[in-house]
Amino acid sequence: MKRLIIAIALLATFAAPALAQRKPYSVMSDEEKADDKAKQAVDRQYRAAMERTRKDPTETQVDPWANLRGPAPDAAKKKN
Repeated sequence: MKRLIIAIALLATFAAPALAQRKPYSVMSDEEKADDKAKQAVDRQYRAAMERTRKDPTETQVDPWANLRGPAPDAAKKKN
């Protein structure tokens, strides 16, 4: 019986820190709701800016060094 009481006391001692980490159940305050809406607005603006700057895959690639290099290996094979 003495061992059982000691075991229960030890388990309670180990469980107390785990229960202390849990957040209490509460509803968001008006200030937290406003902050959340502002964060979502900033996120939407960021995503819209990223969409505007995304390159079109059909856009041709520009090679400023093309005149200084020889022809591409594929182009040399096609000429022969």
